[in-house]
Amino acid sequence: MNYDMNHKPIKWKRVALLAAVVVLIVLIAYILGLLTGGSGNMTGKKLRCVVSQDVTVFGDRILYYDNQTLFCLSTAGNELWSVSVGEGASFHAGPRHVVVWVNDQVQLLDRNGRSTYNDRMTDRIQFARAGEKYVAIVSGEGMNTVLTVKDLQGAHVDDWQSTYSQLLILDCGFFGNGEYLWTTALDVYGAVPETTLNTYQVGKMDIAAVSLGEPITYSVVYSGDKLNVINTRQLRLYDFRGTQSAQDTVLVYGWELIDHVTTNGYPYLLFATVLQTDQAGAITELRLLHGSTDTRYSLPDTCVGAGIRNKKLYAFSSDSLYRADMNAQRFTALRLPVDNAVTGYLGMTSDGTALLACGSEVWAVTIP
Repeated sequence: MNYDMNHKPIKWKRVALLAAVVVLIVLIAYILGLLTGGSGNMTGKKLRCVVSQDVTVFGDRILYYDNQTLFCLSTAGNELWSVSVGEGASFHAGPRHVVVWVNDQVQLLDRNGRSTYNDRMTDRIQFARAGEKYVAIVSGEGMNTVLTVKDLQGAHVDDWQSTYSQLLILDCGFFGNGEYLWTTALDVYGAVPETTLNTYQVGKMDIAAVSLGEPITYSVVYSGDKLNVINTRQLRLYDFRGTQSAQDTVLVYGWELIDHVTTNGYPYLLFATVLQTDQAGAITELRLLHGSTDTRYSLPDTCVGAGIRNKKLYAFSSDSLYRADMNAQRFTALRLPVDNAVTGYLGMTSDGTALLACGSEVWAVTIP
């Protein structure tokens, strides 16, 4: 056997050198893969709608409105149905139904675009929300507001008028398998603007009215058996009777909810800083709340939006998708299969298709 001057076998030096070269090549390939980014198994499809047409997720489908007709597309871009609803309409997508309104006209459409109810209210409709079993319709002018609940075939169930005298109803939604209803309303004539949370058992009785104070409540998420009430200052938990769980109060001042996933217990609530959500394409920090767990994440690049799916975080930059498990310490990157720079994130369908804005274009991108 030949030896070098240091009496080490030459062939082992060659093996070590070859192994080092292989490791270096693999490392360079990995880094280049992150930077230049293969798109993995992602696919992208440019849809025929544009961003200004109220592009909205409807389960595993996509809705958009061209100021005359409401269209429903598959995530592959195929038209599933369309309904002429007239000019100046608005709509809300529930779990399996869509409620459409224009002036005093309201219409309910099922998942296949069939109308289950179409009629006029006595006053102009401010907004409506479709649930699993009922639809809530807020109508009236100014502070003379009426909240009406109908079933999905249009039969009258409830209405509340005196409850909201001199109040501005901000939002409402169904919870508890669609059997209960919450509302938030603002007293604009008080010495200090105050928001009230009301809960009802549909068709039976009023349950609770809770003062939420001066900070504006902008989101209510029902998960487990609690209403997660989020305002510009705090996250607070209430049961359906309006009893607050004081030990679960969390300070969220300076953060804005951008996505959530409900569970059988505490939901996953994803926040970005208010300063960054106010600037398009400027998100670099995320915060995830889940029960007593409060986790912060720094993104590898500025992103236009972020979401949650299957206990993974997804963030979208102008050209890349950043993905991480919720308990991971780092993100992996994949190149997005789109033709132009991504300028917005519009949401994610139930089958894992992200809707991305590229200027005025809308792309449907399947995520891994």
